[in-house]
Formats: sequence, structure tokens, C-alpha cells
Amino acid sequence: MLYEEFNKKIRKELKEELGINNLLDVPIPLKAVLNIGIGKMVVNNPENKDKIIEEASYALSMISGQKTKIVSARKSVSGFKLRKGMPVAVLVTLRKKRLFDFIERLITYVLPRARDFKGIMKNNLDKNGNLNISFRDINIFPETVSDKIKNNFGIQINIVSSAKNLNYNIKMWEKLGFPIKI
Repeated sequence: MLYEEFNKKIRKELKEELGINNLLDVPIPLKAVLNIGIGKMVVNNPENKDKIIEEASYALSMISGQKTKIVSARKSVSGFKLRKGMPVAVLVTLRKKRLFDFIERLITYVLPRARDFKGIMKNNLDKNGNLNISFRDINIFPETVSDKIKNNFGIQINIVSSAKNLNYNIKMWEKLGFPIKI
């Protein structure tokens, strides 16, 4: 389990490598937000809205292992044919043990299955070093191979860490096993 390994071994190694005095100052992953945007599909097929929401929720709950939240539009945008209250996304926030389980599955199963994946580039990290990854096809996750999912959804994954320094976060992601290419 990555969670136990991180707390017992990786955290101490990071403390020594980064020259941090306090173990609590060592960067750790705090949360991961998994998001499936369904706004375009709902606008194009308003009669199948419930079916699209159900499929996206099912797919995301299979990936994350917890119940999803449906995000509605806060205001109407006429250029996108979007009305206030229409569902635009399905999301899940993972923390602590579930976060580390998801990171472990992401590194071992999903990233090697990605087509033309050569590593996580610098543009996948923000100025603080938080990780942002997106995939065009949700079927890259082995949990989503099912007859229930008829539509092709994309997924966005944002993993936030406690460090405010880009270099500290890059070291942490590398220690966790992410293939970072800078």
C-alpha cells in the first residue's frame, strides 16, 4: 500500500533530501478532484439528460469508489445554449487513504495504458507544483470497461499537495512514482 509506504519511508527520505527540519513540513498529497464534464452532451441531447448523468456518475463512482456530486450551471450563457440549473459536470474529491489508493492505480494501471504517453510534462504542473492530468477517453481506466457506459467521456484529474514550492512538489511526485519529464 502506497499510503503506509509514504508515511513510513518516503516522507523521511523527502525530509532528508529537501533539508527540512520538521517532518510536518514535508509535502504530502492533500486531495484529488476527478471531474467529468457533461455540459456539451446535455445541451446537444436534452431528452437523454438523465441517462447521460447516470452513466457519468456510474463511471466516476467505479473509478473513485465513492458517490459523485452533480455540478449545475450557476448562470445562463446564451452562446453555449446553457441555462441556469443545467448539469454541467460530475465530480468527486478524494482524500487521505482513498487518494493514495487512486494514485497507486493511476501510476500502475492507467498511465501505462495511455496512448503516446511519454511522461508528465512541465505544463501539467501549475506554479505551485500541483498536478493536472486529463484523458480524452475514460475507458483508459480498467474499472470502466462495462456495458453500462455507452458514451465516451473525458476525465480531468487535479491532485493538490501541501507544498507551495514547485521543486519540492516535483521531488514528491517523483518519489511517489510519477514519470515526470522536465
